[in-house]
Amino acid sequence: MKRDATIIMSAAALWRSLRDPVLVLAEELSLRRSGVDKVPVVFKVRAGGIDVERAGASRGEPAISVSGRPAEAISGIIQRMGGKITGDAGIEISADQAVTRQLMLPAEPEAVLRAITRNKVEGLAPWPLAQSLWGMRVRPASGDARQVTVDVAVVSRALFDDLAGKLRQAGAAVRALGVKLADGETLAIDFGGEDMRRKARLKAARVAKIAAVASLAAATYGGYEIYRSHAVLSQLEAESASAAAALRTPAGGVAETPLVAAANSLREQRLEQPPAVALLNDVSALLPNTVYLEAFVLNSGKLELKGQGSDIPALIAILESSPLLKDVNFAAATERDQDSNANAFILNARFEQDAAAGAAP
Repeated sequence: MKRDATIIMSAAALWRSLRDPVLVLAEELSLRRSGVDKVPVVFKVRAGGIDVERAGASRGEPAISVSGRPAEAISGIIQRMGGKITGDAGIEISADQAVTRQLMLPAEPEAVLRAITRNKVEGLAPWPLAQSLWGMRVRPASGDARQVTVDVAVVSRALFDDLAGKLRQAGAAVRALGVKLADGETLAIDFGGEDMRRKARLKAARVAKIAAVASLAAATYGGYEIYRSHAVLSQLEAESASAAAALRTPAGGVAETPLVAAANSLREQRLEQPPAVALLNDVSALLPNTVYLEAFVLNSGKLELKGQGSDIPALIAILESSPLLKDVNFAAATERDQDSNANAFILNARFEQDAAAGAAP
């Protein structure tokens, strides 16, 4: 029974390690497939009118161009196209018909940057967040590896819904939305919202779980070999300790032989290792049942915790009650996970190794 539980926990750990990168990649591929360059016909909204561009058409004058406000121009285009449009279509909005900004943010994973940008969108646009559609593009910042440049574009949901609704009534399926930036690049807007991301995550989750099971099967043999190596190492350490004890002088000193020096050096190195297990036990005991961790990363005295749960703001006070942790702070704004209906968080803290060493048995 214990062995079965260990296998189940190992599979769960493998799934957690594979889930985040697989889901991020799935979302990215989903957005790429919905770009305006992937549809056969694009309706380009500009100041004073709308142009129609078909894939494969020669550069120059658009096939159809109608002046007027967007709602009037799209109706005129549909009429000129015979009132019937079939197939997939995209909408591209010029930069002067949208809100565009450049943000300088710390170099963080894309999920963290998306959460930070989402919190800033409402302050950038004249529409409430619920009435806004937005997208972002991340580029390295010039001369500073610790920062990135985030291009943000925001458009009115009401404008998009009006144009897409008229095209849908004419028989077209709007599959892509983008904003043409000043540099000539088109920034994709995720008008499908969480529905598009959720479908991509669900599909990718099935693939990642299969990969986790396959990885577990491949790792089982490797784990057995590691166990054997650990047993041999433990036996060698015991023999070294026994040899060192046998070579001690009656006065309590240690004979200066290479064997004794090596045994003592090995023992000192093991005693100086940071007692990270004490920290893991302490954090596990402090976290409430409503919170679970997805990642526990300890590196050079710095701890990073990633997880999900409820009542996240209270975690700082809870974790700072530990004598092993100092300077507990959020690394980014919390983000609502639509699948689990919980708040995702990232916390950073400083690990007090001296306190942990005193608490270790």
